[in-house]
Amino acid sequence: MYKTRVVLVVSLTLAITVALAAAQPAGELYVGWASRSITPNTPVALAGQMYMRIANEVLDPVTCTALALETRDGDKVIDQAILVSCDVVSIQEGIQSKVREAVKSKLAEFDAKKLILNATHTHTAPVMQTKNRYEIPKEGVTQPGEFVEFMVKRVAEAAVEAWQNRRPGGFSWGLGHAVVGHNRRMCYFNGSAVMYGKTDKPEFSHVEGYEDASVEMLFFWDHQDKLTGIVINLACPAQETENMSQVSADFWHEVRQELRKRYSDDLFILPQCGAAGDQSPHLQLHQKDEQVMRERKGVSRRQEIASRIAGAVDEVFPYVKERKYIKEKVVFQHLVDEIELPAHKEGKEPVRMELHVLRLDDVAMATNPFELYMDYGMRIKGRSKAVMTMIVQLACDSCRYLPTARAIAGGGYSAEWNFQVGPQGGQILVEETLKRIDSLWQ
Repeated sequence: MYKTRVVLVVSLTLAITVALAAAQPAGELYVGWASRSITPNTPVALAGQMYMRIANEVLDPVTCTALALETRDGDKVIDQAILVSCDVVSIQEGIQSKVREAVKSKLAEFDAKKLILNATHTHTAPVMQTKNRYEIPKEGVTQPGEFVEFMVKRVAEAAVEAWQNRRPGGFSWGLGHAVVGHNRRMCYFNGSAVMYGKTDKPEFSHVEGYEDASVEMLFFWDHQDKLTGIVINLACPAQETENMSQVSADFWHEVRQELRKRYSDDLFILPQCGAAGDQSPHLQLHQKDEQVMRERKGVSRRQEIASRIAGAVDEVFPYVKERKYIKEKVVFQHLVDEIELPAHKEGKEPVRMELHVLRLDDVAMATNPFELYMDYGMRIKGRSKAVMTMIVQLACDSCRYLPTARAIAGGGYSAEWNFQVGPQGGQILVEETLKRIDSLWQ
């Protein structure tokens, strides 16, 4: 009975979606960018670990970056979106709706439900939850509610400014490669799996799953073919220096610095984390030899990661900047749905989630709120009708992990107690995402 209800809900939703996804004409592309610091100027508790860390200093700023997109046929709007990437561990429930309300009051012409927030998953940004595993001091420290109010204001300002900044522009896409993320689950001969497990034990058998070195990029240009910003999608969370007690955007700070040095001081960088619930930048293998090579180069691990990502941009840049690859008239569609996924544990309420699927000519982009194991992302990419498919996890109201069946069998962190949706719901997410992508390529 329950399974029937889930199928009925998603089927009815899909029927409405497909009806709305009738082939859209290509339209003139309008692009706008903006950014804001969301760095508090007082001591703050940091999110991302199971113990309290109070940051009394800022190593580098945490920011939000907004990209506004719209297509028009003359004066008629065809479709629109505002994408906002935030240097935080997750988008806590309620934050996106508060930003939408603030944006709606300023932008009557924008459909606020087409605003999407995503997190880079840095573990050195402020706590936003009022209920934590530890007691945050009441005096001398920014409280979670205060930071949320501050963040919502800044994110809404960036979204509004990006929308107001939109001008006729162009778009091109590229696919490069950089080794950054690694599967962090080590498996042993007894069938168990351990996050960051040791590999120098006789019991070590193998690494549990796949890792993806692809770097998916969207390049945006003004009417004079000047590069204005890049969306960079990477299957790795920003947690290289996750244990620090300083505010930091993690390796994305070095990425921004490196790309601005190579391309333009005013270049916007919008990072997205792909399906990477079982991934991390931490090295489990090649620790010693990688360290020796970094010492020879005289760089930190974060600088090494930034160099690799910037190298991926350099790799494709000659092939995305040519006028024949920059499109100013594009097919752009943006679907917004809410779907229901069954809870992993029987008797628990199903999980409702917001799902966005966008088409930008040859490229599809699909969001989910989970720390989504990579296998699910690969299933979507492998069957997608788009030439390039970008998965954006930790988007909208972020949820917990979504592990695979083999991960649950091995146990360990992220595959035992800290998830709500399991393999059955994960496959429903795959199928529902693909149906919506396919509807845009009918």
